[in-house]
Amino acid sequence: SAFDEYRDEEIQPGKHIQTDEEIDAFVRQAVESAYHPSCSCKMGEDDMAVVNSNTQVHGIEGLRVVDSSIFPTVPNGNLNAPTIMVAEKAADIILGKEPLQKSDVDVAITTNWQETQRSTEI
Repeated sequence: SAFDEYRDEEIQPGKHIQTDEEIDAFVRQAVESAYHPSCSCKMGEDDMAVVNSNTQVHGIEGLRVVDSSIFPTVPNGNLNAPTIMVAEKAADIILGKEPLQKSDVDVAITTNWQETQRSTEI
């Protein structure tokens, strides 16, 4: 085919892994979550929830989960900023700070965002 000159041998799992059982064994041994590990600790009040809305672990006094594992969905981007946001909110909860008042603020959206999305112009 058109890409034959660019193609080489399979890197992983390798040509020696062919059967369903071999593929299953390879996946069990090799799979890892190195990128965007999140959403593993459900927040809520039901039996499947790990933490409540104040980040407190159900059934364990004094323990909280304050990281990306309490996200409801995996973000499309890097976890750093939303994790910091969760940590800031949890810190306010722990310190007993009242939440800020809700405000309706217009969001700046440039009309030609497709041309300037990587520009500093708005």
